[in-house]
Parts: sequence; C-alpha cells; structure tokens
Amino acid sequence: MEEPLGRQLSITGRVVRERFDGCLGHYGSSLTTWAVLRSADDEAGLSQRELAARMSIESPTLVHHLDRMEHEGLIARTRDEHDRRIVRVSLTPTGRRRYTELRGVAANLDAQLRSLLSPHEIETLEQVLPRIRDRWHPDPTQDGR
Repeated sequence: MEEPLGRQLSITGRVVRERFDGCLGHYGSSLTTWAVLRSADDEAGLSQRELAARMSIESPTLVHHLDRMEHEGLIARTRDEHDRRIVRVSLTPTGRRRYTELRGVAANLDAQLRSLLSPHEIETLEQVLPRIRDRWHPDPTQDGR
C-alpha cells in the first residue's frame, strides 16, 4: 500500500521544521522567534491577535512568546491610538538586526532544500504546495475563495 500523501506531507513538514528550528538554535533563536520577527517585518503594526492568526496559534500562547521577545529587546508593544484594547507589535532596531541575521539562516536552509531537487521538481512544488494550502486553509482576507 502506498504511503498516503497527507502523511508524507506531514512528516516532511515536521522534519523541515525541526531542521530549521535546530539551525536557528545554533544562533540562540527558535522557529517561533523567527515567525514573529518575519511577520512583524512583513506587516508592520500587526495587532497581537492578527499576529497569532498569521502564526496559527492561540493569542495566550503568543503573549508568552512576546513577553520573552520584549524582554530580549526584539519587539515593542504599543496600544493602538484609536482603540486602546488593541496592542500592536513592532520590531525594535535590535529585532531588525536579529531578523537580518536569521534571514541568512533561512536562506541557507532554503539553498539546502533546493539542492535536493531538480529545477522541474522545485517548479512543481512551488505550484502544488500553495494550491493545497490555499484550498484547505484559505486566506480570509482574499475574496472569492
């Protein structure tokens, strides 16, 4: 019997995440820290709730990580000027430097992954993986899905 595709994707995703987390660990960081830094850089001024949604984790779990990252000087949290209930997350200069350093780690891992595949296989994955992801986890900000 063939291995189900879902299982293969799940195991492969876990192996890649563990490898990336291990590489980040050599730099005193983690996959969660990377995800927060990347999201905060990609979309400046995200609220904690928006950031948790982007990371597919619960807000209380994110708050724990943000507390640590704020203590390390990587992020700053500020109240929204129009709605004081909303807390916005932004990178500090230290966080920007850290993110730049970790982008090199991510680029290195990406190069390692790409070295395992032919150009055609890379192209196929770049077409197929987003299709699966978008079908089963559509972006709620996009209309018509």
